Amino acid sequence: MDKQLHNRLEELHGELQQIKYVDQGEQQLLQDLLSDIKKLISAGESNRGYASELLGERLREGIELLEASHPRATMLMGQVIDALAKMGI
Repeated sequence: MDKQLHNRLEELHGELQQIKYVDQGEQQLLQDLLSDIKKLISAGESNRGYASELLGERLREGIELLEASHPRATMLMGQVIDALAKMGI
């Protein structure tokens, strides 16, 4: 995995873990994102494409849902999406 992407994923994971006050729908999305990030970080090369696509979809959803309330987290989500796009995902 690209080192920059790995670093962004780690940073985003830490930022998402700090979010405390969200509604039930946002909480489920955050849990899914955290799970997807862990899977992508630990995925082997053969599973990385699927994990990346799923994460990309959830990140786009997260940006829409959390943009106003958590700007730093959504900024990091955008950076991860950009890094995935550079990898062709």
